[in-house]
Amino acid sequence: MLTVYSCRGAGLVRHADPQSGEMPDDAVWFDLVEPTVEEDRLVERIMGVAIPTREDMREIEASSRLYQEDGACYMTATILCQVDSGQPRTTEVTFILAGSRIATVRYEESRPFSQFQVRAGKPGAGVDDAHSILLGLLDAIIDRIADVLERVGAEVEQISGQVFTAEIGQKSERDKDYGRVIRSIGQQGNLIAKIQESLVSLSRLAGFFAEEAGRNGGKKDEKAHTKTIAQDIRSLSEHAVALDNKVTFLLDATLGLVSLQQNTIVKIFSILAVVFMPPTLIASIYGMNFHAMPELDQPWGYPMALGLMLASVAVTYAVFKWRSWL
Repeated sequence: MLTVYSCRGAGLVRHADPQSGEMPDDAVWFDLVEPTVEEDRLVERIMGVAIPTREDMREIEASSRLYQEDGACYMTATILCQVDSGQPRTTEVTFILAGSRIATVRYEESRPFSQFQVRAGKPGAGVDDAHSILLGLLDAIIDRIADVLERVGAEVEQISGQVFTAEIGQKSERDKDYGRVIRSIGQQGNLIAKIQESLVSLSRLAGFFAEEAGRNGGKKDEKAHTKTIAQDIRSLSEHAVALDNKVTFLLDATLGLVSLQQNTIVKIFSILAVVFMPPTLIASIYGMNFHAMPELDQPWGYPMALGLMLASVAVTYAVFKWRSWL
């Protein structure tokens, strides 16, 4: 799908179905979402640049993601998508700056793009050229990451409460569903890893764009805006690292509590085995088939054996309580 925008009144104006009519002369932004071959060729003809394929966008080398070609700047970043679906993914987005125009190529719907399109569609939004569109998109992407990090922080705090705080009506540690807790920790850790991957790519993109703007004599406010974006990315990266460390700590603590729970169960079985060992010994002795066992012929033999068993259990239990093993 191809969507074309023009800048009018410091805001974006969308042109519906550009392929059915003539392309507006003041078109500034070409937004390609899962583009067809015909859409790629149309944008290539208008902008005079080559549109990268999806395979090209997936290259991880910096030289394949950030480069100049035929006077155009190609910048590919990894951004989050499908976060609200419960199965977050990352997708590649390529920004192509060529003269006074910009093209974006992506293969997933992304909330920052839709939010920017709505915000920039209002008059006086401060969007008047290709550079301001790029900076506005980067702002929207970073704002989205910040919102997701806030949500992750709240989820991590909730998990921390589940791990370290006894819930109402909970009788023991055995009542906690540690399997569910570990799955929740894993989900948050996976999301943080994707956020960190996105922030690394955005940091490289911002640095590359700042160098190009400085080399080409960019506007002073654009340089300041780019510097602010770089600072925001750095702050979010530090916050993501802190959350990642906390998630790692929670995972280690949860696994430690699971180990303690298992040790407690093993301890109970060990104590029971020791407690019932003396009665078993007594029963084994009087279960031997020897003729010279006078207690077997006495009427008090059976009560005596039972008494010895009970006494041995009581003595063993008292010793365990005295040594604080119970």
